[in-house]
This record gives sequence, structure tokens and C-alpha cells, in this order.
Amino acid sequence: MKMRQIFCGVVFAASMAAGTASASVVSVSAFSGPWDPTIAGNPAYGNGSNTPAASLAVNAGDNITITYLSGLTSAFGNLAPSVDALGYVGGGFGSGADCAGSPCTGVGSTGQPFPSFYLDPTNSGPQIALNALIGDFVDASGKILDEFATGNGPFSIVAPAGAVALQFGMNDDFFSDNSGALSIGVTGSTAVPEPATFAMMLIALGGLGIARQNSRRKAASVTACYA
Repeated sequence: MKMRQIFCGVVFAASMAAGTASASVVSVSAFSGPWDPTIAGNPAYGNGSNTPAASLAVNAGDNITITYLSGLTSAFGNLAPSVDALGYVGGGFGSGADCAGSPCTGVGSTGQPFPSFYLDPTNSGPQIALNALIGDFVDASGKILDEFATGNGPFSIVAPAGAVALQFGMNDDFFSDNSGALSIGVTGSTAVPEPATFAMMLIALGGLGIARQNSRRKAASVTACYA
């Protein structure tokens, strides 16, 4: 009986690890840049006034959904926070085909590129405005694997191979006069169990085989866990 209970507990834990959705709320400061531009291989943006990105651990293959929940930011020291994860839509700064009636340049007032410059270097897509929320996946060294503008969401994406973290920051080139913060909801689930999960399941199955041999009983079904 004790062996069966152990087996049932391990299988239950393995099944939870394999497919249970998780949810987190991430606070993204208006001072945060979306990635570290000093890491080799990462694109440079801004004038270096950004603080580190808001970060959340993920696994490769996670199905991630990102949704703006609340909060506002400002990109101007003399203005109160007033924009959500879309940023200053229709304003004169950012990237894309339409900024205040003309194409954006992807370059800010400092003369340095916005993070969005690398998402749309030809400025041919929809506007990614000043102070829009930018997300990216990075590997264990902090190198960017994929970057994107989430908008207010829900925005869904799969974590690429090698991803260990999801990061968030503002689309800006000068961060020190910013203010406010955004609350971002992140949900995700791993569709395929990690190697450690498979190992745990195999150990549990092996334990069941030993129990069968010693007791010479018929194999219990999974429903026996609830008997």
C-alpha cells in the first residue's frame, strides 16, 4: 500500500509539472530597458540611462501569453504618467510607418536608436511608439533570442530554443526622466515535460514494477490512486 501511495504521488507531481499553467504579474518600471545592450551580440540602444529589464524565468517551448493589466508611464519629466503598454501612439517618436502623420525613424532625440529600431529597421510596419512595452527572450548568457512589441495584448508567443528568461522594458532612448510603471500579466505552460520530469515518471513506474513482483498482485490502474 505504501509503495502504491508513493507511486501515485510521484505520477501526480509529474503530471502537474508537465502541463499545469502558471501565472505571474510582472512590474515594469518606466526606467527599465528591455535588454542589456552591453552584452556581446545584443543590439545597442539609447544613451545608457536605462535600468535593468524586468525579468521572469521561462523554459524553451513554453506557450506564453502577455497581457497589460494596469499602470501608466511617462517619457517626459514634466508630464504625469498617461500611457499604457502601447505607449505614445500617434506621437512623433518610435518605429513604424506612421508617426504623427509621417514615417518614424526609429531614432530618438539623443541620436541613438530605440529598441524598436531592431524590430522594424525599415519603418514599414505598424507603429511601435515611444514607451511601448518591449519584450524579449534571452539565453543563459543574456543574449537576445527574440524580441517583440506586445501592445496591450493578449499577445501570445512560444519561448524559443535556449530561452531561460523573458524580459520587459520601455521603448525609449533616454530613460532618466521617465516615471510610472506597468503591471503585466504573464501566463504560460510547458506542453512537453522537461527531461527531469520524464526521469521522475520512469522512477515511479520502476517502483510500481518492483511492488508488483514482490506482492504478486495485479497492476493497479491510475484510478487506484483515488480509491
